Amino acid sequence: MKKIMSLAVLSVIVLACNKENGDQNAVNKFILTDELKSSAAIQSVEMQPLTGELKLTGKVIPDENNLVNIYPMVGGKVTMVDVEIGDLVDTKKPLVIINSGEAREFEKEYIVAKDEYELAKKNYEIQLDLYKTKFSSERELAYAKKDYQLAKAELDRMEQVYDVYSLTNGGNYVVKSPVAGFVIEKKIGPNMQIRPDMNDYILSVARLEEVYVALNVYENDIAKVKLGQRVKIKSFSYPDSLVYGTIDRIENMIDPLTRTIQARVRIKNPKFLFKPEMNCVGLISYSEQGSMLAVDKDALIFDKSKYFILVYKSNAEIETREVEVYRETDDLAYISSGLKKGEKVITKNQLYIYDALND
Repeated sequence: MKKIMSLAVLSVIVLACNKENGDQNAVNKFILTDELKSSAAIQSVEMQPLTGELKLTGKVIPDENNLVNIYPMVGGKVTMVDVEIGDLVDTKKPLVIINSGEAREFEKEYIVAKDEYELAKKNYEIQLDLYKTKFSSERELAYAKKDYQLAKAELDRMEQVYDVYSLTNGGNYVVKSPVAGFVIEKKIGPNMQIRPDMNDYILSVARLEEVYVALNVYENDIAKVKLGQRVKIKSFSYPDSLVYGTIDRIENMIDPLTRTIQARVRIKNPKFLFKPEMNCVGLISYSEQGSMLAVDKDALIFDKSKYFILVYKSNAEIETREVEVYRETDDLAYISSGLKKGEKVITKNQLYIYDALND
Protein backbone atom coordinates (compact mmCIF):
# COMPACT_ATOMS: atom_id res chain seq x y z
CA MET A 1 0.00 0.00 0.00
CA LYS A 2 2.80 2.40 0.90
CA LYS A 3 4.51 1.56 -2.38
CA ILE A 4 1.38 2.45 -4.36
CA MET A 5 0.92 5.70 -2.48
CA SER A 6 4.54 6.61 -3.13
CA LEU A 7 4.07 5.89 -6.80
CA ALA A 8 0.92 7.95 -6.87
CA VAL A 9 2.47 10.90 -5.08
CA LEU A 10 6.07 10.85 -6.30
CA SER A 11 6.05 9.17 -9.68
CA VAL A 12 2.85 10.17 -11.45
CA ILE A 13 2.82 13.94 -11.10
CA VAL A 14 5.01 15.83 -13.51
CA LEU A 15 5.41 19.57 -13.17
CA ALA A 16 5.97 21.42 -16.42
CA CYS A 17 6.94 25.05 -16.11
CA ASN A 18 6.14 27.44 -18.94
CA LYS A 19 7.21 31.05 -19.20
CA GLU A 20 4.91 33.57 -20.82
CA ASN A 21 5.55 37.35 -20.91
CA GLY A 22 8.29 36.98 -18.32
CA ASP A 23 5.97 35.36 -15.71
CA GLN A 24 6.46 31.80 -14.44
CA ASN A 25 3.21 29.80 -14.12
CA ALA A 26 3.24 26.22 -12.72
CA VAL A 27 0.97 23.93 -14.70
CA ASN A 28 0.24 20.54 -13.08
CA LYS A 29 -0.19 17.67 -15.45
CA PHE A 30 -1.04 14.13 -14.21
CA ILE A 31 0.55 11.20 -16.04
CA LEU A 32 -0.37 7.60 -15.14
CA THR A 33 2.78 5.48 -15.04
CA ASP A 34 2.78 1.94 -16.36
CA GLU A 35 3.54 0.61 -12.90
CA LEU A 36 0.56 2.36 -11.33
CA LYS A 37 -1.63 1.43 -14.28
CA SER A 38 -0.82 -2.24 -13.70
CA SER A 39 -2.13 -1.95 -10.12
CA ALA A 40 -5.30 -0.17 -11.21
CA ALA A 41 -8.27 -1.81 -12.90
CA ILE A 42 -9.89 -0.35 -16.01
CA GLN A 43 -13.38 -1.37 -17.12
CA SER A 44 -15.49 -0.55 -20.17
CA VAL A 45 -18.92 0.95 -19.59
CA GLU A 46 -21.54 -1.48 -20.88
CA MET A 47 -25.30 -1.91 -20.91
CA GLN A 48 -26.40 -4.36 -18.19
CA PRO A 49 -29.80 -5.95 -17.54
CA LEU A 50 -31.51 -3.91 -14.86
CA THR A 51 -31.64 -5.74 -11.55
CA GLY A 52 -32.72 -4.70 -8.11
CA GLU A 53 -31.57 -5.86 -4.73
CA LEU A 54 -33.58 -6.25 -1.57
CA LYS A 55 -31.77 -5.75 1.70
CA LEU A 56 -33.67 -7.59 4.40
CA THR A 57 -32.94 -7.97 8.09
CA GLY A 58 -33.49 -11.16 10.04
CA LYS A 59 -32.07 -13.58 12.57
CA VAL A 60 -30.75 -17.12 12.79
CA ILE A 61 -33.19 -19.79 13.98
CA PRO A 62 -32.70 -23.56 14.28
CA ASP A 63 -34.33 -26.00 11.90
CA GLU A 64 -37.39 -27.44 13.68
CA ASN A 65 -36.59 -30.84 12.22
CA ASN A 66 -33.24 -30.76 14.04
CA LEU A 67 -34.62 -29.40 17.31
CA VAL A 68 -35.59 -31.53 20.32
CA ASN A 69 -37.46 -30.24 23.39
CA ILE A 70 -36.80 -32.42 26.46
CA TYR A 71 -39.71 -32.88 28.88
CA PRO A 72 -39.46 -34.39 32.40
CA MET A 73 -41.11 -37.81 32.45
CA VAL A 74 -41.55 -37.90 36.24
CA GLY A 75 -42.00 -35.39 39.03
CA GLY A 76 -39.60 -34.80 41.91
CA LYS A 77 -36.75 -32.64 43.19
CA VAL A 78 -33.86 -31.59 40.96
CA THR A 79 -30.63 -32.71 42.65
CA MET A 80 -28.13 -32.03 39.84
CA VAL A 81 -27.90 -29.79 36.77
CA ASP A 82 -24.72 -30.17 34.70
CA VAL A 83 -25.47 -28.17 31.57
CA GLU A 84 -25.54 -24.53 30.41
CA ILE A 85 -26.92 -22.76 27.37
CA GLY A 86 -24.49 -23.11 24.48
CA ASP A 87 -22.99 -26.42 25.67
CA LEU A 88 -22.36 -29.12 23.09
CA VAL A 89 -23.85 -32.36 24.45
CA ASP A 90 -24.04 -35.97 23.30
CA THR A 91 -26.53 -38.74 24.01
CA LYS A 92 -24.54 -40.27 26.87
CA LYS A 93 -23.89 -37.37 29.23
CA PRO A 94 -26.27 -37.00 32.25
CA LEU A 95 -27.61 -33.45 32.08
CA VAL A 96 -30.11 -33.38 34.95
CA ILE A 97 -30.92 -35.74 37.84
CA ILE A 98 -34.35 -35.69 39.47
CA ASN A 99 -34.98 -37.63 42.67
CA SER A 100 -38.53 -38.89 42.28
CA GLY A 101 -41.13 -40.81 44.25
CA GLU A 102 -42.43 -42.21 40.95
CA ALA A 103 -38.93 -43.47 40.17
CA ARG A 104 -38.84 -45.22 43.56
CA GLU A 105 -42.10 -46.98 42.73
CA PHE A 106 -40.63 -48.14 39.43
CA GLU A 107 -37.56 -49.36 41.30
CA LYS A 108 -39.77 -51.33 43.69
CA GLU A 109 -41.70 -52.91 40.81
CA TYR A 110 -38.43 -53.79 39.10
CA ILE A 111 -37.09 -55.56 42.21
CA VAL A 112 -40.33 -57.54 42.58
CA ALA A 113 -40.34 -58.46 38.88
CA LYS A 114 -36.72 -59.61 39.04
CA ASP A 115 -37.36 -61.78 42.15
CA GLU A 116 -40.44 -63.35 40.59
CA TYR A 117 -38.53 -64.04 37.41
CA GLU A 118 -35.71 -65.79 39.27
CA LEU A 119 -38.23 -67.86 41.23
CA ALA A 120 -40.26 -68.81 38.13
CA LYS A 121 -37.11 -69.66 36.21
CA LYS A 122 -35.83 -71.94 38.97
CA ASN A 123 -39.24 -73.66 39.32
CA TYR A 124 -39.43 -74.23 35.56
CA GLU A 125 -35.95 -75.79 35.50
CA ILE A 126 -36.92 -78.12 38.39
CA GLN A 127 -40.17 -79.16 36.71
CA LEU A 128 -38.27 -79.79 33.48
CA ASP A 129 -35.81 -82.10 35.26
CA LEU A 130 -38.69 -83.91 37.04
CA TYR A 131 -40.57 -84.34 33.77
CA LYS A 132 -37.50 -85.87 32.12
CA THR A 133 -37.25 -88.43 34.98
CA LYS A 134 -41.03 -89.15 34.91
CA PHE A 135 -41.60 -87.59 38.36
CA SER A 136 -43.71 -84.69 36.99
CA SER A 137 -46.58 -84.55 34.56
CA GLU A 138 -46.69 -82.66 31.30
CA ARG A 139 -49.44 -80.44 32.74
CA GLU A 140 -47.30 -79.35 35.70
CA LEU A 141 -44.44 -78.58 33.31
CA ALA A 142 -46.77 -76.47 31.15
CA TYR A 143 -47.92 -74.42 34.17
CA ALA A 144 -44.32 -73.84 35.26
CA LYS A 145 -43.32 -72.77 31.74
CA LYS A 146 -46.24 -70.35 31.53
CA ASP A 147 -45.34 -68.77 34.89
CA TYR A 148 -41.75 -68.45 33.73
CA GLN A 149 -42.78 -66.75 30.45
CA LEU A 150 -45.09 -64.30 32.25
CA ALA A 151 -42.39 -63.43 34.79
CA LYS A 152 -39.84 -62.89 32.01
CA ALA A 153 -42.25 -60.64 30.10
CA GLU A 154 -42.82 -58.52 33.22
CA LEU A 155 -39.08 -58.24 33.87
CA ASP A 156 -38.50 -57.22 30.22
CA ARG A 157 -41.19 -54.55 30.59
CA MET A 158 -39.59 -53.13 33.72
CA GLU A 159 -36.16 -53.11 32.08
CA GLN A 160 -37.63 -51.14 29.18
CA VAL A 161 -39.16 -48.70 31.66
CA TYR A 162 -35.73 -48.27 33.29
CA ASP A 163 -34.16 -47.71 29.88
CA VAL A 164 -36.80 -45.22 28.68
CA TYR A 165 -36.82 -43.27 31.95
CA SER A 166 -33.04 -43.60 32.46
CA LEU A 167 -33.62 -44.64 36.08
CA THR A 168 -30.87 -45.48 38.55
CA ASN A 169 -30.88 -46.92 42.05
CA GLY A 170 -32.18 -44.64 44.77
CA GLY A 171 -35.16 -43.34 42.78
CA ASN A 172 -33.11 -41.08 40.50
CA TYR A 173 -34.39 -40.11 37.06
CA VAL A 174 -31.46 -39.17 34.78
CA VAL A 175 -32.18 -36.73 31.94
CA LYS A 176 -30.08 -37.24 28.80
CA SER A 177 -30.34 -35.69 25.39
CA PRO A 178 -31.79 -37.98 22.69
CA VAL A 179 -29.64 -36.22 20.05
CA ALA A 180 -26.17 -34.70 19.92
CA GLY A 181 -26.28 -30.93 19.58
CA PHE A 182 -26.16 -27.55 21.29
CA VAL A 183 -28.31 -26.56 24.26
CA ILE A 184 -30.17 -23.47 23.09
CA GLU A 185 -32.69 -23.14 25.93
CA LYS A 186 -32.72 -24.08 29.61
CA LYS A 187 -35.63 -23.83 32.04
CA ILE A 188 -34.38 -25.78 35.04
CA GLY A 189 -32.10 -25.27 38.02
CA PRO A 190 -30.92 -27.09 41.17
CA ASN A 191 -33.49 -27.78 43.93
CA MET A 192 -36.43 -27.06 41.65
CA GLN A 193 -39.59 -29.05 42.31
CA ILE A 194 -40.95 -30.72 39.19
CA ARG A 195 -44.66 -31.48 39.26
CA PRO A 196 -45.79 -34.82 37.78
CA ASP A 197 -48.24 -32.96 35.55
CA MET A 198 -45.70 -30.43 34.28
CA ASN A 199 -46.35 -29.88 30.56
CA ASP A 200 -43.41 -27.58 29.76
CA TYR A 201 -40.00 -28.65 28.50
CA ILE A 202 -36.87 -28.13 30.59
CA LEU A 203 -34.18 -28.16 27.85
CA SER A 204 -33.95 -27.57 24.11
CA VAL A 205 -31.18 -29.19 22.09
CA ALA A 206 -30.58 -28.39 18.42
CA ARG A 207 -28.26 -29.60 15.72
CA LEU A 208 -26.71 -26.56 14.03
CA GLU A 209 -24.91 -28.05 11.02
CA GLU A 210 -27.69 -26.41 8.98
CA VAL A 211 -29.77 -23.47 10.19
CA TYR A 212 -32.36 -21.05 8.91
CA VAL A 213 -32.07 -17.30 8.57
CA ALA A 214 -35.58 -15.88 9.01
CA LEU A 215 -35.75 -12.68 6.91
CA ASN A 216 -38.47 -10.09 7.39
CA VAL A 217 -40.14 -9.16 4.07
CA TYR A 218 -42.37 -6.07 3.94
CA GLU A 219 -45.69 -6.18 2.11
CA ASN A 220 -44.55 -4.14 -0.90
CA ASP A 221 -41.60 -6.52 -1.45
CA ILE A 222 -43.45 -9.84 -1.19
CA ALA A 223 -43.82 -10.21 -4.97
CA LYS A 224 -40.04 -9.99 -5.38
CA VAL A 225 -39.34 -12.94 -3.09
CA LYS A 226 -39.75 -16.47 -4.45
CA LEU A 227 -38.98 -20.03 -3.41
CA GLY A 228 -35.58 -21.25 -4.58
CA GLN A 229 -34.03 -17.77 -4.85
CA ARG A 230 -30.34 -17.54 -4.02
CA VAL A 231 -29.64 -15.21 -1.11
CA LYS A 232 -26.41 -13.65 0.16
CA ILE A 233 -26.26 -13.71 3.95
CA LYS A 234 -24.08 -11.39 6.03
CA SER A 235 -23.94 -11.40 9.81
CA PHE A 236 -23.13 -8.43 11.99
CA SER A 237 -20.73 -10.65 13.94
CA TYR A 238 -18.75 -11.59 10.81
CA PRO A 239 -19.23 -8.64 8.41
CA ASP A 240 -16.45 -9.77 6.07
CA SER A 241 -17.86 -13.28 5.66
CA LEU A 242 -20.45 -13.99 2.99
CA VAL A 243 -22.62 -17.12 2.98
CA TYR A 244 -25.06 -18.20 0.27
CA GLY A 245 -28.35 -19.96 0.87
CA THR A 246 -31.70 -20.57 -0.81
CA ILE A 247 -35.23 -19.66 0.19
CA ASP A 248 -37.07 -22.90 0.91
CA ARG A 249 -40.02 -21.58 2.88
CA ILE A 250 -42.18 -18.43 2.76
CA GLU A 251 -44.78 -17.88 5.47
CA ASN A 252 -48.38 -17.22 4.44
CA MET A 253 -49.36 -15.06 7.40
CA ILE A 254 -48.44 -11.38 7.83
CA ASP A 255 -47.33 -10.24 11.26
CA PRO A 256 -49.95 -7.61 12.24
CA LEU A 257 -47.40 -5.61 14.26
CA THR A 258 -44.50 -5.40 11.80
CA ARG A 259 -46.53 -5.90 8.58
CA THR A 260 -43.99 -8.42 7.36
CA ILE A 261 -43.85 -12.08 6.42
CA GLN A 262 -40.93 -14.39 7.04
CA ALA A 263 -38.82 -15.90 4.27
CA ARG A 264 -36.61 -18.70 5.57
CA VAL A 265 -33.20 -19.17 4.01
CA ARG A 266 -31.43 -22.46 4.66
CA ILE A 267 -27.66 -22.16 5.03
CA LYS A 268 -24.91 -24.63 5.83
CA ASN A 269 -23.14 -23.98 9.12
CA PRO A 270 -20.26 -26.49 9.41
CA LYS A 271 -18.17 -24.34 11.77
CA PHE A 272 -21.18 -23.31 13.89
CA LEU A 273 -20.47 -19.61 13.30
CA PHE A 274 -24.16 -18.80 12.91
CA LYS A 275 -25.84 -19.12 16.30
CA PRO A 276 -29.56 -18.91 17.16
CA GLU A 277 -30.88 -15.34 17.53
CA MET A 278 -27.81 -13.87 15.74
CA ASN A 279 -28.80 -10.83 13.64
CA CYS A 280 -28.18 -11.05 9.87
CA VAL A 281 -28.79 -9.22 6.62
CA GLY A 282 -30.03 -10.99 3.48
CA LEU A 283 -29.42 -9.63 -0.02
CA ILE A 284 -31.84 -10.85 -2.72
CA SER A 285 -31.39 -9.92 -6.38
CA TYR A 286 -34.42 -9.66 -8.66
CA SER A 287 -34.77 -8.86 -12.38
CA GLU A 288 -36.57 -5.87 -13.88
CA GLN A 289 -37.45 -4.97 -17.46
CA GLY A 290 -34.93 -2.99 -19.48
CA SER A 291 -31.21 -2.30 -19.23
CA MET A 292 -28.96 0.57 -18.25
CA LEU A 293 -25.31 1.61 -18.31
CA ALA A 294 -23.52 0.02 -15.37
CA VAL A 295 -20.05 -0.10 -13.88
CA ASP A 296 -18.41 -1.87 -11.00
CA LYS A 297 -19.67 -0.37 -7.76
CA ASP A 298 -16.08 0.19 -6.62
CA ALA A 299 -15.61 2.76 -9.42
CA LEU A 300 -17.77 5.28 -7.56
CA ILE A 301 -16.11 8.11 -5.64
CA PHE A 302 -18.32 10.03 -3.23
CA ASP A 303 -17.04 13.52 -2.50
CA LYS A 304 -18.70 16.85 -1.66
CA SER A 305 -22.13 15.13 -1.57
CA LYS A 306 -21.73 14.06 -5.21
CA TYR A 307 -20.66 10.93 -7.10
CA PHE A 308 -17.66 11.00 -9.41
CA ILE A 309 -15.99 8.47 -11.73
CA LEU A 310 -12.53 8.62 -13.32
CA VAL A 311 -12.85 8.27 -17.11
CA TYR A 312 -9.66 6.89 -18.66
CA LYS A 313 -8.69 8.09 -22.14
CA SER A 314 -4.91 7.72 -22.02
CA ASN A 315 -2.14 7.74 -19.45
CA ALA A 316 -1.92 11.49 -19.85
CA GLU A 317 -5.66 12.14 -20.07
CA ILE A 318 -7.86 11.05 -17.17
CA GLU A 319 -11.07 12.96 -16.56
CA THR A 320 -12.91 13.40 -13.27
CA ARG A 321 -16.56 13.24 -14.23
CA GLU A 322 -19.65 13.76 -12.12
CA VAL A 323 -22.34 11.09 -12.60
CA GLU A 324 -25.86 10.42 -11.44
CA VAL A 325 -26.41 7.02 -9.85
CA TYR A 326 -29.76 5.43 -10.54
CA ARG A 327 -29.26 2.40 -8.28
CA GLU A 328 -26.58 0.49 -6.45
CA THR A 329 -26.51 -3.26 -5.86
CA ASP A 330 -23.94 -5.28 -3.98
CA ASP A 331 -21.77 -5.44 -7.13
CA LEU A 332 -22.92 -2.85 -9.66
CA ALA A 333 -23.76 0.83 -9.91
CA TYR A 334 -26.35 1.78 -12.57
CA ILE A 335 -25.60 5.20 -14.08
CA SER A 336 -28.45 7.36 -15.36
CA SER A 337 -26.26 10.21 -16.70
CA GLY A 338 -22.61 11.19 -17.01
CA LEU A 339 -21.21 8.23 -18.96
CA LYS A 340 -21.41 6.81 -22.47
CA LYS A 341 -21.31 3.23 -23.64
CA GLY A 342 -17.78 2.08 -24.41
CA GLU A 343 -15.99 4.64 -22.26
CA LYS A 344 -13.36 3.28 -19.92
CA VAL A 345 -13.38 3.91 -16.18
CA ILE A 346 -10.93 3.17 -13.39
CA THR A 347 -12.32 0.84 -10.71
CA LYS A 348 -9.31 0.15 -8.46
CA ASN A 349 -6.90 2.46 -6.60
CA GLN A 350 -8.80 5.36 -8.16
CA LEU A 351 -8.86 7.35 -4.91
CA TYR A 352 -5.12 8.07 -5.14
CA ILE A 353 -5.49 9.26 -8.71
CA TYR A 354 -8.58 11.32 -7.82
CA ASP A 355 -6.70 13.06 -5.01
CA ALA A 356 -3.77 13.79 -7.29
CA LEU A 357 -6.01 15.21 -10.02
CA ASN A 358 -8.11 17.37 -7.71
CA ASP A 359 -5.62 18.66 -5.14
